[in-house]
Amino acid sequence: MWREFRYWIAAVVFVVLAAAIAMGAGDGKAARKQMYPSTFPAGEGKMLADTKCQLCHSVSLVSQQAKDSTGWEKTLAQMEKWGGQLTPAEHDTLRRYLQAHFGVAHK
Repeated sequence: MWREFRYWIAAVVFVVLAAAIAMGAGDGKAARKQMYPSTFPAGEGKMLADTKCQLCHSVSLVSQQAKDSTGWEKTLAQMEKWGGQLTPAEHDTLRRYLQAHFGVAHK
């Protein structure tokens, strides 16, 4: 009888642990989805990011950068050297947008 009881307890512990692990994995997926979005967030500059950045990059890639204003300035300047076309006003708007939504404070 004691042996059967031990097997029953072991089975219950296994099921509880498996459920806890499964729930934890699900939470991790949700956190990653929120951490690295598939669309740019609303705000002044979203349309520029949609049309200029997504020509070559996924939103997920851009959102992982976590750069300060100087970092985004250097990145935009490099993209323009490689053929990205922005007016000075678009450049400034896009830099502010990227820094506000994907700056160092957001990492």
